[in-house]
Amino acid sequence: MTAVPFPPNSRYHSVPVVSRTRDDGTTEVYLARRILPEPERHVPLGYRRLGGAERPDTLAHDAYGDPALWWRIVDASGEADPARLTGTEGRLVMIPLPLEITVHGRA
Repeated sequence: MTAVPFPPNSRYHSVPVVSRTRDDGTTEVYLARRILPEPERHVPLGYRRLGGAERPDTLAHDAYGDPALWWRIVDASGEADPARLTGTEGRLVMIPLPLEITVHGRA
């Protein structure tokens, strides 16, 4: 298994590439399953009260300066579907610190 050649801001950056050999001898290469961290592991950088028109990528751009980090906010929310995170006016959304800079999810 090798590390996936995704950029550091990708949610797949640390997910390994795995392969299996089929009965016909061909090799099938795919990404291993990405296990979502428990929402309780996330430490807040801050919170954002939604106006109803935000998207995960715009929240990430505002918080981190990188819209590609939207998955960090979605992971911290516990939502499996990114589209369900936003669109509700008044919802309070945690903007998490990256887990990489916390100790076991605790700063």
